[in-house]
Amino acid sequence: MALEPHDLLKVNPRDIISHSLIPKWVVHSLETAPFVVVRRVYAPKGQAAIGVRGKKRNERFGAFLPENCIIEQIKPENLAGRDHWKDKQSPVFGAMELAKDIFNTHRISWGPGGSVGFELASGVETVTSKSDLDLIVRSPEPLEVYKAREIVEELKKCPVRVDVQVETPAGAFSLMEYARGSGQVLLKTMFGPKLTSNPWDVSNAFSLLK
Repeated sequence: MALEPHDLLKVNPRDIISHSLIPKWVVHSLETAPFVVVRRVYAPKGQAAIGVRGKKRNERFGAFLPENCIIEQIKPENLAGRDHWKDKQSPVFGAMELAKDIFNTHRISWGPGGSVGFELASGVETVTSKSDLDLIVRSPEPLEVYKAREIVEELKKCPVRVDVQVETPAGAFSLMEYARGSGQVLLKTMFGPKLTSNPWDVSNAFSLLK
């Protein structure tokens, strides 16, 4: 499978490449759960840009990993099909069930990111009572604005705050921002952010290199 932002990778901590000193919390985190997330950053050929998450919100560390050292790759949409959250009590996981019905009805590929995705992939409890629900939508083809509005309205029924990132071949943008229909959205690309009226146009990312 091709590597995409938000994919979770099981790794051997010894294979991680860092160009700066690795903090002690990174070592402890990887000992507890040897999983990292793919970042939206340019990486040298044959390597993946990865991020390590700690227990605190400010504990995030960027590094790289040789692609041939990946032990397991788990995509957010893989997690959406496992139903592993049904026995969990947090309101965030109740929101997952609602999200499943919404996106499946609209026939849209989706999955959990953030702390929810990490917990479901690693088995280590990372969701707290203050956690939001971060969702990833894969949209290789343009999504109609009216459909985005419908989804946003339906997601308001969830018991927690829901943030949805729409992934396109060019980058990612906020579903909520797109649903407003204001004409332009902030597109996150591997080379930086850009305002665009067409977040599916791959030339957006490369125009930042000029």
